Amino acid sequence: SLENQAGTALSLSDVDRRGLVLGLALHDKGKASIEAGDMQAALGELLLAEESFGLVAPAVLEGIDNLAMLLLDIVWCCYKLRDVSRLGVASERLAAARTMLARAHGPQQERLRLLHGGFSPEQAIYVRLELLEGVVAFLSGEAAAAATHLAAAHARWQRLQLSPAALLQLAEMGYGQLEAQRALRFSGSDLAAAVDFLTAQRQREQERRAERRQQREWLREREAFGKTPSGKFVDQAPLQQLCQLGYGRALAAEALRAADNDGQVALDVLGDPVRRGALQLVLIAQQMLEEEQGPQTVKASRVRRLTAMGFKEKAARVALKAAGNSIAGALEQLQAMGDEARELDAAAAGDEAAAAAAAPAAAAAAAAAAAAGVAAAAANVDASASQQQAAGGDPTEAMQEDQPRAAAAESAQRAAERLPASAGRRRRRRSGRSSSSSFGDEGVDNEMEDELISAVRGKQGPQTVKASRVRRLTAMGFKEKAARV
Repeated sequence: SLENQAGTALSLSDVDRRGLVLGLALHDKGKASIEAGDMQAALGELLLAEESFGLVAPAVLEGIDNLAMLLLDIVWCCYKLRDVSRLGVASERLAAARTMLARAHGPQQERLRLLHGGFSPEQAIYVRLELLEGVVAFLSGEAAAAATHLAAAHARWQRLQLSPAALLQLAEMGYGQLEAQRALRFSGSDLAAAVDFLTAQRQREQERRAERRQQREWLREREAFGKTPSGKFVDQAPLQQLCQLGYGRALAAEALRAADNDGQVALDVLGDPVRRGALQLVLIAQQMLEEEQGPQTVKASRVRRLTAMGFKEKAARVALKAAGNSIAGALEQLQAMGDEARELDAAAAGDEAAAAAAAPAAAAAAAAAAAAGVAAAAANVDASASQQQAAGGDPTEAMQEDQPRAAAAESAQRAAERLPASAGRRRRRRSGRSSSSSFGDEGVDNEMEDELISAVRGKQGPQTVKASRVRRLTAMGFKEKAARV
């Protein structure tokens, strides 16, 4: 964002903002070329910067001195290049620069003094202006005007000279040379005023740094909240208002996001227990997804770039979130971890592979257990019928009494028949390497039961919640698994 000398953000239109940003960038590039000694390239870049500033509204340029500084640099390049053909244009540019400085700083620099708390502004700008005006006047044949401007430049230059003793005292106080020189020039070589100026400047810089840090944190936070249905980010002002009412920040942000930044609608949603519960379920689902796959708010294109480098997706997502979606920062995070991220991912992949390898065994075990259950149920039915017949009873009654168990056994058998054929093939391949099977052992049955329960939970959600309340939530339109979670 663009700020004035007081650090206040400027409110500009898109056209003015683009013109200012481009003009400032070209001006900086031109100054770099001047420092490098390439005056010809610098002049071309500075002239392009002047054209960019021409796109900005005059009312915006009246409050800043950037264009005046640019005009001084252009005239300086013309002087260094000995370009006499631009002498008339240089005179016009210097006159415009003086007018702009007087409008921006005040005729006697009173606006700068007010801005800097009574301190005098730097005089180097006006030394350059007077010097260039004297040079142009001399080359134009105006000897009297040239002498006046050069004398004024010399007087201002003398006021810029600093006392070595004052600089040494400030250095002993812990201030750097550059900031000490600037403070003494701003305060007219008054040591006490210079110390006050340095203290105020450091405090202001700390405040600006804190504000910028908070702004960066908010930008990352609003990106994590996601965009509204209309494609906008969550507004900060209504979010703060909802948080002040006692609602959690994440819950309030989700309500605002769903309400398309309408604060009143979001407040109505949060005041309704049913709709508030639905938002909480959404947040819980997002949290579970992040725990399983990593942060979901990072940019997918950058995740793909990192995974293409050999990093696993979850590690890449975690690193990108920690680095604020910066590829360079994420790479530093991953490199700082060394092989740890890859080892963790490899272990997870090994667990998945082991689970995949164990799944056919569990399925085969379930099939064997189901078949054994069917056989046992049939044997129980036959034995019960024989006992009933020996006692003189009707075997049909015994069969009717055992009918529920037989039906359960048939259901288990049907479930076993629906198991993938690959499970049987894999089990048969492993049976060639193993000389014995322990499907009938109690420990294996318990293990199979745990695996089957885990599979059901993974597909349908927790099974220990009350079914009546699950039905109430599904009747409201929620999915069964989400309601169970």
